[in-house]
Amino acid sequence: MTPAEYRAALSTLGLSQQAAGRWLMVSPKTAQNYATVGPSGPAARAMRMLLDMSEADRAKALAAE
Repeated sequence: MTPAEYRAALSTLGLSQQAAGRWLMVSPKTAQNYATVGPSGPAARAMRMLLDMSEADRAKALAAE
């Protein structure tokens, strides 16, 4: 996942970089780096999984933040 794809995913999901970082359980600095240099492989997979979920399942997953 490129940095642009990651930022687009955040926009689609309605997440800030910090909120995504909390959900991915990474530091605020790492969350910012994902937006500029791209996410790690596991973080990219997690974001893609979120995007593939139904809205109801996505809301449940994000509420667990």
